[in-house]
Amino acid sequence: MRTGLAAMAAAFALLIAGAAPAYAGHVHGIQTANSPSTGRPIEGGGSWIANKDNGYYLGRAMPGASFDDEYTDGNNWHYGRAATTVNMCGWVMPGSMGASRGDVADSCSTDTRERISHRLAFGRDFNAKAHEAVTGTSAAANPACPFFYNYFYGTDFGSNGGHWADQAPGTTASSVLYRFTTVDGGAVVVRDPNLGWGFLATGCVQRPAQLFNDND
Repeated sequence: MRTGLAAMAAAFALLIAGAAPAYAGHVHGIQTANSPSTGRPIEGGGSWIANKDNGYYLGRAMPGASFDDEYTDGNNWHYGRAATTVNMCGWVMPGSMGASRGDVADSCSTDTRERISHRLAFGRDFNAKAHEAVTGTSAAANPACPFFYNYFYGTDFGSNGGHWADQAPGTTASSVLYRFTTVDGGAVVVRDPNLGWGFLATGCVQRPAQLFNDND
């Protein structure tokens, strides 16, 4: 009888384990998502890559790029690997999952997911204290500077910056919204009124006088 009860307990434990969130990768092509704030397609197309659900901008999964969806949360944000161009673990937006491209093994760990959820993992000199702003601070910019949607390669943000990619097909505005500077100091994340979120070289933007380096 005890042997039977032990077997039943083991089977129940396996059932419970199977009910936990699965992190099996399924690849999709990226399609342009709608902005959570406006409900309209995001400027520049594709999907933002964020450090967490509705978090800081880390890059852009461009339309047609491959994304390995390993975990989808209750708000329909997708955590996994943006495989095309940036090879980065992060979160992409609701509505960004396009055509299916098959299954792959997981490659973005829960440890990475936790690490990048904290802003000092990828940036410094933020425009506001943690949790006190959802957008940037107005800053003068040089319209002669090219605007890029990607700067990071991989998820080791301290040593994998400087990989400028996906230049926007337009001119940088003379005033942008400054958000933060990359860990290596080579680029700033800003929101251009016409081009959307992206990267400019640090010397192209007059950063705010007061900057913040508290973690979250």
